[in-house]
Amino acid sequence: MIDGIPYSFYLRWYIALPLVLSHVVLPAVIFLYFCKIRGIGRSRGQWLWCGCYVALSAALMVLERRLGLKGSPGLVLEIGLLSLCGRGAGKRGWMENFAIAVLVLSMLSVADGLISWADQRIFAPVVFSHKHLIYPSDGVREFLKVAAVTALFGGMLGRFGRVVEQGDKRVLGWTAIPMFFIALVERIIRHSIYGDSLVFDQVSGFSSIVDVDHGEMLFLQVFACVCLFLVLFACEKILDVFRDTEKMRLVRQQALAQEIYIREAAMRYKRTRSFRHDIRNHLMVLETLLDDGREDEARNYLSQLKEVSESLAWEVSTGNAAVDALLGSKLALAKQEGIRVTCDIKLPDKSGIKDMDWCMILANAADNAIEACRKVDIGQRYLRLEGKRKGNFYLIFLENSCQPGGGQIPEDGIGLSGIRAVAETYGGRVENEMCQNKYRLRVLLVDSRQEITD
Repeated sequence: MIDGIPYSFYLRWYIALPLVLSHVVLPAVIFLYFCKIRGIGRSRGQWLWCGCYVALSAALMVLERRLGLKGSPGLVLEIGLLSLCGRGAGKRGWMENFAIAVLVLSMLSVADGLISWADQRIFAPVVFSHKHLIYPSDGVREFLKVAAVTALFGGMLGRFGRVVEQGDKRVLGWTAIPMFFIALVERIIRHSIYGDSLVFDQVSGFSSIVDVDHGEMLFLQVFACVCLFLVLFACEKILDVFRDTEKMRLVRQQALAQEIYIREAAMRYKRTRSFRHDIRNHLMVLETLLDDGREDEARNYLSQLKEVSESLAWEVSTGNAAVDALLGSKLALAKQEGIRVTCDIKLPDKSGIKDMDWCMILANAADNAIEACRKVDIGQRYLRLEGKRKGNFYLIFLENSCQPGGGQIPEDGIGLSGIRAVAETYGGRVENEMCQNKYRLRVLLVDSRQEITD
């Protein structure tokens, strides 16, 4: 009896509290941090999957104890369970889910290892010196484990949040291997060295089941934590290298586009200069025809001159001066190649998409279409370009004739890779397909600055 309250009442709470913390609170914290790292917003579905993960995690823990799965088999099952529930909550790729699950459980293993060391080296002597602290100690230990996990995740997200949230799936896949190793080592230490129980001798005091050098164990726990953050640091540097490589590739792409544009400009200038050189002769012919009263022949000759002049330039009005100049050049070249051109594209007046990015997409798309049309008979060459806006979304659609490829989509070249890079910058996507002798390209862009008027 303590202050009139039965001792069994406290005993029930002392037993229930660590169970609630270890089987409910800790799994819920793990799952919510997993969702936060994956960028999954709070929703009703997320909480349902969180409850599902908590229940299945408790069942898996019971199964591990009964079957003795203390090493890698149990860790693999836990990673698979977290990846599966995370997939249900966020519908992300399996590789990303697996890598983030390994990271999350590695953080848990490191926090568990640190608390296990503190339990053996610091808490146990105090608990066995004051017997009334034995039952509350379990709840305190589990609470400290939750606090340690939260602190590790807070530090990781504060320093490496961008890496894990925006990381390339290849890099995350590579970092999953050393993270899995760290988690496995911590797991083995937890079960094989610290164990799940203490032995207390009335004469010599408490001891663990095996003789432990606590100084070495502390060094190992701290080193494991440092290694975990070093892996994330290496991941950050690799991503920086990838981004720099991507920037260099885009620069080369822009340089290639400028080279093509210069060649096309030189060709147009040559044709224009030739036309200007001959214009006096044409005017003299027209004057002669009119003086002789041959008006029909003069009209016919004038129409031919009009066709020649129109072939030197293609008038485009998209609402963007830079794009107008670019498409005018590209489509004029297409017409000179005998390609039937249809262009119906209007760009937003106020847009968060840079002019260079508009030109990058349209120039690469037009170049690829023209190149494909050159391999087709002149009578079958055509190019259709359309642009539509709906709210903050803008869709560019291009269709052109091409050689029959049996439905096999060609691999991404420099041009299409550049289009994909620009689309990803604005949270969009690129789709392409081939249907007999037609090639279709769809580019979806999300313009976050565009005012919604529809």
